[in-house]
Amino acid sequence: MQDIPERHKEVLVIGIFKDRQVYIELRPQCPKCKKEFMLDLKKFLPGRAHSCYACGTIAQFDGQLAERVQKLMHDLEASIREVNESFLSQKAD
Repeated sequence: MQDIPERHKEVLVIGIFKDRQVYIELRPQCPKCKKEFMLDLKKFLPGRAHSCYACGTIAQFDGQLAERVQKLMHDLEASIREVNESFLSQKAD
């Protein structure tokens, strides 16, 4: 297994397709106290911020990055729906 650089070990991604929507959760660390927190990518929106539950530090989300992530999430959900529909449209032998 490939070694993961230390600076990337704090991010854990969990993906689930439930109720026709993708759920991806990141677990980054607070920039100040380094406590891990959960971030649902659906809530990673332009102009929003996250407040650390441990120290109260407020981390602003990068607007352009948040827009890009939301577009990718939308595109991924649409592609997964297409895959599901392609199976449903096939005739059984």
